[in-house]
Amino acid sequence: MHLFKLVLATSILSFSVQGKASEDLDCFLNTAASVPLETTVAEVVERCAKSKKDPLFPTRFLKERLTENNDFVITPHKQNYILAFTHNANPNQQPYDDQALYPSISHPVQHKSAKLQLSLKVPLTHRDIIFDNDGLYFGFTLKSFWQVYNHKLSAPFRETNYQPEVFYQAPISSEFFGGTWFTRFGFEHESNGQHQLLSRSWNKVYLGIGFQKDNWALYAQPWYRIPEKQKVDDSDPLTPPPPKGDDNPDIQDYLGYYELTGIVDLDRYVLTTTVRYNFDTGYGSAETGFSFPLWGRLRGFVQYFEGYGESLIDYNHRSQSIGLGILLTDLL
Repeated sequence: MHLFKLVLATSILSFSVQGKASEDLDCFLNTAASVPLETTVAEVVERCAKSKKDPLFPTRFLKERLTENNDFVITPHKQNYILAFTHNANPNQQPYDDQALYPSISHPVQHKSAKLQLSLKVPLTHRDIIFDNDGLYFGFTLKSFWQVYNHKLSAPFRETNYQPEVFYQAPISSEFFGGTWFTRFGFEHESNGQHQLLSRSWNKVYLGIGFQKDNWALYAQPWYRIPEKQKVDDSDPLTPPPPKGDDNPDIQDYLGYYELTGIVDLDRYVLTTTVRYNFDTGYGSAETGFSFPLWGRLRGFVQYFEGYGESLIDYNHRSQSIGLGILLTDLL
């Protein structure tokens, strides 16, 4: 092991003396930190050279593969952010009023709150499965809405959505439109972990396709919702519904059958937009984020949402919100 470190240090010095670009050093260091100890320096250099020769491999996938096997690195999946302040023009009071959870307060949900999202993924395979540079992954996304300024209710978390998924991901060997293509196929569960009257959940399978060229990217992900049995009708309003069965049978009326994400990286500024729409009902949503540099890897983040389904409890409630905070990892 000490010999490996010595050779590694010598190789890094050699890279510097030869005037290699800093990105070559980053590739060398990240790859060396991710491979088993028995890997030779020559193999590390070969991996970096091979990755740079593949013009059809999306840049984000390349960076992720260089670090995803590092024991001290968690690979991001979707955006990771903390919005310290958000303002919702029309917070959804109905679920809490219907149950009289706060009988002394007529409007328990305040307009101002905080919102955060944590999203990660880990590889379930370490070798190519079908195609070069493909892989199977487990992803997990947590999105919380925190009434941190609501001191009357002791600043509760109003809603938290949990989204585990398993998906297969692979680059597509095509130079169509002069960019890079990739596809993703997976199973996804999403729920808010609440009891019967506030429970919201659904399961779906999806097949997505993405395209990246220069400083912009598009990703389209249609899905199919896995049907659930209807809940048993209970005429007694004082009896909570049974735990089994569909908590929200009309969720696709509001969230649609697909989502489309677009990303533009304007050097130091990144604009991201995700839209969902159901052409039959006319319901949908649009979420736009704008990030800008602060210091180090931290970026300022402004997010605007309008439509249905910002959270599962609000899937059939139209809301309009804007938030300001910090972005930890972006999509591009």
